[in-house]
Amino acid sequence: MQTSPSEKFFKSGKSTNELVLRFGQSEYEDIKVLISNADPNSRFPQLNPFTLQSFIKDKINRHTSIQNMKFTRQGKIILTTQDPVCAAQLLNLERVVNIPVSTNVIWENITSRFLLYDIPTTVSLPELAAELTKNNEIEIFEIKRFVKQNNTREISPTLNSIERFLDSKRERT
Repeated sequence: MQTSPSEKFFKSGKSTNELVLRFGQSEYEDIKVLISNADPNSRFPQLNPFTLQSFIKDKINRHTSIQNMKFTRQGKIILTTQDPVCAAQLLNLERVVNIPVSTNVIWENITSRFLLYDIPTTVSLPELAAELTKNNEIEIFEIKRFVKQNNTREISPTLNSIERFLDSKRERT
């Protein structure tokens, strides 16, 4: 059974900013925003931390909410905050000190994952997401289907990432 790449991966239609802003409705530890050079072949240059700090103060209204800033070995910057609005502002950055950048959220400790076995390959991933959302009152963030090459079986496991904050909201009511 051959499956196309579109049948192996499903991602929520919600934007990253929308998901981050919804964190304000729940309990979570930290939101980590990853800033990297827009050119994937280039590293982010080691900047003077004070230069970077003054740039962020100018561009981000809630810069006082940033708890930690560090450079990684891969030439990226990780900023940690507990304020979803601050995180959304960081995600909107397009340039940092005249360097084009791309931003993303590190989803660990924010989402939960679980593996479902024996899901028929005839069921589309958007269908599966809709059914899980409806029956379990959770929001599906992404689904990956694992299919071995040259596999003729009609079932395969799927890895589901859910937004933990909606799940914890249900437990409180």
